[in-house]
Formats: sequence, structure tokens, C-alpha cells
Amino acid sequence: MSKPAFDQLLNGEGFRFYRYDAGDGSEPVDLLSVTSIRNLCGESYNLVNWQMANLADAALGTMKRVVIGPRGGVKEVRQVFEFPSEFAQKYDATNGEQPKIDALRKWLREQADEPKNIAGMRGTITHKAIEKNIAWGRIERPYVEAAFAGLSHRDRTKVKRDINDEDIRFVRHSVRHYWHMREKLPMVILAREVRVLNLTAGYAGTFDALVWLLGTFNMSGDFIPLDIDRTKLPKVGDITVDVIRQLGGTLVLLDWKTSKGIYTDQVIQAHAYLAAEFVVINGQRDERLTALLEAAQSGGLVHIRPNGWGLHLFSFEAEAVRAFLGSVAFARFLAKYPQPDTIFKYELKGASEEVDE
Repeated sequence: MSKPAFDQLLNGEGFRFYRYDAGDGSEPVDLLSVTSIRNLCGESYNLVNWQMANLADAALGTMKRVVIGPRGGVKEVRQVFEFPSEFAQKYDATNGEQPKIDALRKWLREQADEPKNIAGMRGTITHKAIEKNIAWGRIERPYVEAAFAGLSHRDRTKVKRDINDEDIRFVRHSVRHYWHMREKLPMVILAREVRVLNLTAGYAGTFDALVWLLGTFNMSGDFIPLDIDRTKLPKVGDITVDVIRQLGGTLVLLDWKTSKGIYTDQVIQAHAYLAAEFVVINGQRDERLTALLEAAQSGGLVHIRPNGWGLHLFSFEAEAVRAFLGSVAFARFLAKYPQPDTIFKYELKGASEEVDE
């Protein structure tokens, strides 16, 4: 019997699959990633609206800039920054020639995707700093430039420019507010970048943190810290469900979010992780973390922005899980049949003959 193995794969369409081999002689199982499931089923309404607005800005020469101030303040400004727009100038220069029109179309799509790509880059660098427990005071230009250089070639080329001052401010002040949250909400991070599987439903994914909040919430939503000596807590690797039940507190699955807003899609995604069957560490099932995940009846989105933070907790709800499982079935069907040809049982074709009128 071989050891269990868990690998991340990419299919031909760029959607992520994870392959899990239990090591018991059974056939390996391909599990669709949680994030790819949403993409296969269609982009969210909010994201599509944003992309359409970006496309209009690129065509009209307008720009909605998210200005990050020196102290982390955020201001959005939409204004005409060129007239006629660069697109209009380029369009006029094509003289209607098809190859030039085709090239311009590609250019326009790239311009419209730029805000999304920049937001993604800033969010990824912020996530990495949180994951590595980087002190916010260390986040200066050299750190952000090094983090940018460490991104994949694909992610770097999407940005199409060097790091600027606003990128640095975004990351620096977002991480500053993350550490402020950590001061205000005593917690123990039990595991980071937790990879989970659901073999029955056919999906897998990774969430940011499994956390023991050292306190509870009253009916008004106020956080009430536990009256315990934190220096006498067990080591993180020794904390079990029984320890938490004995000492109290709140066991919760958290995802860090740096997007402009927080969305229902993100709550559904967190439910997918909560509904996983087990946790995998180094390719093998981890019984302690699996038991802790099963005991977690709450999820949360930690909204981290340059101008503040917010913790948004929700209870584990069967309705949300059903909504996600429906999308899993739909996404796996689309992944299996990207084209309908093999679904058809019979096909009849024909063409009318040309006749003189």
C-alpha cells in the first residue's frame, strides 16, 4: 500500500483540478477546485458589472481610480483623463483594416482587465504577508517589489507595469489593519492555508485559516474575551476539540478578503470548505484538524482594506451548502462535457437545394 497523494492539476481550459490518490489501490479521484466551480457556472453579477464598467472606461477614455492616500485613506474618482480616448485614436488609425481591428480588439480587452489584474496582484501580496506574519512596518517598496517578483509569470505579465506608490500603500496599510484586528480580537490560528476535500461531492480547495477566537459573542454582537492566561495555553499542535470545549471560545473558519466589498459568493465558498469531509496535510488526512473543522459551526470573512478591517461571521447553514452542491454538480457536468457533441444520441442534418426564383 502506497502513501496517499494529493496533487493540483490544470485541465486544458485552465480550470483547476486536484487529484487525490488514497494509496489503497483504488482509482485516483479528480476533484474540481472550489474557485473553479464558480467560474465554470458563470461569473458573479457584481464582477460582470465591474468588468463591463472597466470596458466602457477603456473605450471612452475615462478612469475610475482608487486612490490610496499616505495614511491608507481610500477615494474613488472617475473622470475623463484623455479626449479623444486612446481607443478612439487607435480605432481611427486602423482605417477599417481587419488585422488592425483584430489587434485593437485584443488591446481593448487587456485595458479593460487592468483594474481587475491590479486588484488581484495587491490582494495576493497582502495575503502572502498575512500568511507569513510580516510586520506591517517592514512593508516598504523593497518588500512589495520582491513579493511582486515572486508571483507567477502569468500574474506578473497581467499587470503590465511596475510597482507604484499606491500598490505599496495598499499592502502596507491593509496589513497594518490586519494586525490591529489581531490586537482587538485575541485568537489562536490553528492552521493556515488549510487544504480540504469532499470526495462524495467531488471538490477540493484551500481556505485561509482555521481559528480559535478566545472569546464569545453576546446577543448584541459584542465580543467578550475569555478570562484565561494566554501564556498557559497548549501549543498550537496540541489544541484539540476537547481543549476548546473545556476552555470555551469560538471555533471559526476564516478567509481574508481584500476586495472592495464582501459578497454572497464568498459566504457560499466558505460553506464549501466547512462542508468538506477531511483536511489534508502533506498529502495525508490529518485527523486532529479534521475533527476541529467538523466542530466549527461558524465561518467568517475578514475584510481587510487600507482604511480599516471588518469581521463578518455567519453560522453554518444547510441552505448555503445545498446552493453550493448544486453548482458543483453543474460545474462538473460542464467540465465533463465542454462541448455537447458526446451528449447527443442522434443527429440529423441537411441543407435545402438552391432553386431559381
